[in-house]
Amino acid sequence: MNSSPRTCTRTGVKFAVTWPEGSICRRCHQRITRIHGVCHGCGEQRLLPGLSPSGETVCVDCAQIPANFHCTRCGVEDEPVRTGLCARCCLKDDLGDLLRDEHGGIAEHMLPLYRALTTQANARSARVWMITNKPAKELLRALGTGSASLTHETFTQHPTPGKVQHLRKLMMSLEMIEERNGRIERFEIWLDQKLLKVPSPKHKRLIAQFARFVHLNRMRHLASQNSLKEGTLLSARQSTSTAIEFLGFLDGRGRDPGECTQEDINDWLAGGPTTRSLARTFARWAMEARHIPKLDFPYRVAKTLPRLSQDRRLELIRRALDDDELDSGDRAACLLMLLFGQPLTRVAAMKMEQFLHSDDGGLQVVFGEDPIEVPAVFIPAFKDYLANRPNTNTASNPGSPWCFPGFSPGEHISANRLMIRLREAGIDLQGAKNATLQELVLSMPPAIAADALGYSYQVMDIHEQRAGARWKTYPELVRSKARTNQGWQPQPP
Repeated sequence: MNSSPRTCTRTGVKFAVTWPEGSICRRCHQRITRIHGVCHGCGEQRLLPGLSPSGETVCVDCAQIPANFHCTRCGVEDEPVRTGLCARCCLKDDLGDLLRDEHGGIAEHMLPLYRALTTQANARSARVWMITNKPAKELLRALGTGSASLTHETFTQHPTPGKVQHLRKLMMSLEMIEERNGRIERFEIWLDQKLLKVPSPKHKRLIAQFARFVHLNRMRHLASQNSLKEGTLLSARQSTSTAIEFLGFLDGRGRDPGECTQEDINDWLAGGPTTRSLARTFARWAMEARHIPKLDFPYRVAKTLPRLSQDRRLELIRRALDDDELDSGDRAACLLMLLFGQPLTRVAAMKMEQFLHSDDGGLQVVFGEDPIEVPAVFIPAFKDYLANRPNTNTASNPGSPWCFPGFSPGEHISANRLMIRLREAGIDLQGAKNATLQELVLSMPPAIAADALGYSYQVMDIHEQRAGARWKTYPELVRSKARTNQGWQPQPP
């Protein structure tokens, strides 16, 4: 008579090994052989795969597990990847085989990559990347043997450039190939793909000229000053897309660009969302270049400014403090927006040096001219996140200067990615930021708020008017004195 299969004592699925506590499945075995810390039994820093009778994590010896997890080569106690070898030793073997030159050693020009990957904190992630990314693995072999040259063209002309993009950025961060601005290149690739969908050859030439003369020239200028931001790329894309739609609108009326009339422009702006006004940049350029007659193309402003109620804002602040379902990075980003009115494009690009730690446990953050005191109730949330930032345990971002490191080597998180995550969490980003700024100008003159928060005086004046604040007669003497203070502190909810 066949007995029923034994199941894991932790998950209830089919078991893989048997330990003193009972049967352990493969999934649990993999997870618990990666846990390191102080053993609750002997107090030593060990691998902690076992459980004590009271349910505390303990080492192999204290749990009396009949297994030895020490690597037979380096002696580190860790999950075995291959018989007797830990993940790091397996990575050294596998990567070494890929990067060997004709003399049997690791190719000299690939040594920086070899050292970076084999010394990163999470060696296991590098192995997974090599196993799952076959194109990158094949390219590594070609670079090691010299059959592929270590140049940008090797990556841009690769059959699957997206699959090897991470490798390329990693090599740029290691100075193995010269730095090239990724945002400019992304716009160029996006533009080429966008132009393929434009049916009119005449429109295609016009859009290509506009994008290159206006947007690419500006982006290259900003990049030369190290001030090209993700928002500039997104704005250039939206401007170009709207220009294509505008030309399609004219085409639908049977008009060439040179036959455009004031009525066409008025109907274009009146017949759709306010984002149609973004075609103004293209129209003004086309008029200067005499592709379109000299006409008036007004900039259309939204009639309403979304704003959350103060009660809803305070509710979101409490959620950012207490909701464990939110990622710690999302919670920190949320607080920066809800406490200090910072747009997520600026939050995503914040650097660690903008947070100032004091000896008494205090914390300040810098957005503009003066540091701002972080209220005590919010300090633990920021400090806990900054001490455990994601994406810093691999060769991509060791010692990253960014508060919110991205997946790509040397880059911060994409503002668009951050926006999507917070929107999916149910947060009205524009409404929350506007509510915060309008609440802040109720408690201080807009000029002081502008200096501290990194906004222009004009922007804060607008929020002052919408909030109904009355700081216009605030004495200049008091204003000057306030600017010399160490900073102001927003009140916790």
